[in-house]
Amino acid sequence: MILGFSTGCLYKTHNSLAKETFDVFRKTGCNAIEITCRGIDSISKLSDITTEDLKGFEYISLHAPDFGDISEEKLEEALRQIEDAHRKLDFKYIVIHPDKIKNWKIFSKFSIPFAIENMDNRKESNRDVDDLKKVFEQIDAKMVLDLNHCFVNDNSMKLANDFVETFGNRIVEIHLSGFDWLHEPLYRTQQKEILNAVFDKNLPIIIESGCETVEDVEKEYRYVKNYLK
Repeated sequence: MILGFSTGCLYKTHNSLAKETFDVFRKTGCNAIEITCRGIDSISKLSDITTEDLKGFEYISLHAPDFGDISEEKLEEALRQIEDAHRKLDFKYIVIHPDKIKNWKIFSKFSIPFAIENMDNRKESNRDVDDLKKVFEQIDAKMVLDLNHCFVNDNSMKLANDFVETFGNRIVEIHLSGFDWLHEPLYRTQQKEILNAVFDKNLPIIIESGCETVEDVEKEYRYVKNYLK
């Protein structure tokens, strides 16, 4: 099983782009990591990360920041920096929030393996199948299925099934976390309906649960791993 964490899980206490943060997740025994850029300005700091910093992770992806409210010129520069980092670090996929993207043609200029994520109920669009169909008409990309986002939009989890039925051949990664207010540890929320929606355990699974402490990270990893076995 490919199972690991978003580095944003410890955003309250740790720098999501720091070697020390990668070490925290590595010590859990997980074999996957998704590096989280928490803002446009953080993209330039990807150049500080080395392959040695990420040694031991079988699967490495990148979560791009929100691209809303920036000029097309700035977007191109951000994507150029991401492409440079991808050449060095060989990300499997670069995860994109699609809700504020106005011109997908810009993305086609770059040789980057993009994966589009379904949105939660705080967003005005890209929460359902029909909206994502429109996105995939404009960009040839894969999909990341966020099960927390499915749950907050439809706690019956039928929406998750709809995504799988429609985009099953596009889905390359699963995001997993519990829900209370935003992304909470599943070992606390005990929401089995979210865990049971993991439709393919052979896909990379990235835990996005917000953790207050390193101990929370360790508990969450054990809980999710044991449940999915």
